[in-house]
Amino acid sequence: MIAATGLRWILTMLFCVLAAYGLWRALAARAHVWTAWFAQGLHAVMALAMFAMVWPWGMDLLVVPQVVFFSAAAAWFPLTALALPSGPETRGRAVMNALPHAVMTGAMAWMIAAMSWGTSMGSTDGGNAHDMPGMDMSGPGATATMTLSGTGDRWGAGALALVLLALGLWWLARSFDTGRLAPRPADGAVPAGGAHAAWDLGCHGVMALGMAVMFVVMI
Repeated sequence: MIAATGLRWILTMLFCVLAAYGLWRALAARAHVWTAWFAQGLHAVMALAMFAMVWPWGMDLLVVPQVVFFSAAAAWFPLTALALPSGPETRGRAVMNALPHAVMTGAMAWMIAAMSWGTSMGSTDGGNAHDMPGMDMSGPGATATMTLSGTGDRWGAGALALVLLALGLWWLARSFDTGRLAPRPADGAVPAGGAHAAWDLGCHGVMALGMAVMFVVMI
């Protein structure tokens, strides 16, 4: 999808690092806190999917399974916050904290669907993305190999880019505050809990900003 070589490799490294971090956090999570490792696993899968979308071969991946998976994941975050015990925070607070993750995951499903708009009419390979009527093929020197052609889709991509930009900056600000305000032991090091929370928030923020860039190049 990304035609500019420099931007393609920057995003590739970004999403690969995020996927590795999400996988590490999922494996390091306590086994009985299954929602923690599942959420981290979802973030790792999202980062891998974004990595694939950066490259032209990513357009060959099956569309419908991805859209169904990320749509279900978007619903999973608020539903889990409603269904499980709220713990130290209120249920309403838990739902509000889950909504940004639902928005980001839902935006992922929208991006995959928009990039493959009209696939069933443009190809006969059973759901792969080729010759998409909803996209314009860009010429030499363009940032992206394809851009959205529908006015509504372009407005939608622009709106989601702004939302993800706001979420990314909000998460990064919370990450800095969490790391700065975490109580420190005598040796001055940040406790593991505070460090993990700060890194998690920072990775969410970077992921949202990377997705915002992907939406911008689609316009």
